[in-house]
Amino acid sequence: MAQVTAAEGVRRARFSTAGLPAAERLALWERHNAHALVGLSCKTLDDEPLVATELNLNLPNLHLAQVSGSPHLVDRTAREIDEHPTGSAVLYIALAGEAFFYSTRATRVLRPGEAVLCDADQPFARGFSQGLREFVLKIPHAALEEPAGSGAPRGAEFFDLSDGPAADALRTLTRLVRTSLEAPGDARRTERQALDLLAALRSGRAGGDHLATAQAIIESHLRDPDLRASRIAERIGISERQLCRVFSQEGLSVARYVLDRRLRLAQEMLTSPDAAGCSIAEIARDCGFVSPSHFTRTYKRHYEVTPAQTRSRAGKSG
Repeated sequence: MAQVTAAEGVRRARFSTAGLPAAERLALWERHNAHALVGLSCKTLDDEPLVATELNLNLPNLHLAQVSGSPHLVDRTAREIDEHPTGSAVLYIALAGEAFFYSTRATRVLRPGEAVLCDADQPFARGFSQGLREFVLKIPHAALEEPAGSGAPRGAEFFDLSDGPAADALRTLTRLVRTSLEAPGDARRTERQALDLLAALRSGRAGGDHLATAQAIIESHLRDPDLRASRIAERIGISERQLCRVFSQEGLSVARYVLDRRLRLAQEMLTSPDAAGCSIAEIARDCGFVSPSHFTRTYKRHYEVTPAQTRSRAGKSG
């Protein structure tokens, strides 16, 4: 069963096998994925009817999804590729369960917090013996060939949340996909952020795009009041001077960028119903400010209103 909502340049849809005839679930699930994400052949492991749900967000160029399901196998064979070519790569981010990944070049079991990037137009198979819950990001090959990209993956590329810049990028990208699926925002901004974070994720292993990597680290550690240029540079593996030069080439300073992102996060929390129960002091702490008074002064200087006024106006407009 499907539900669809649409906005300019954005299409959000939910599909579930719940309520469908048991004998037709696999075929309908395959049909939905071939149209909405990636064409796959599916098979359950225990002859039980497939129980699966997929939330899709189609942006102008990128496709995001959250997928959950009971134990099953999927196969992206040459036949599926011929019938449903994508011209894309796909990033799978495991959230729960274990996901077995197999291709001619690599085999690995993905656990929660791990991810794999592969070319969707090359054969692969995946298995979910415990069921699955994951995020999926489908990226056109052309987007990966842009200056910040590293090109289409030649084989499977694996990532995890162990220490390092790649972990920061993966953590931040996971959060971006989650928030975008829950409440879609500016589509172009979301796509730009996702591509920057993907570049940081890949270059974090190869020492490439330091700006995107630094921005991912900052996003992951905004709540740390001790976040500063020296610690960011150390995490990337470059000197503080080199990091400052990277930001200055973009007309930025590290300290100003960190402050701007903290203020933006604070504004989002002050206007979000989800944070309505948080006091202004708690929001100040969660955004990395050393004290509520410092937060209020800085916020008013930047936005020309106090945090309390922002919250009050948001409540009245809501």
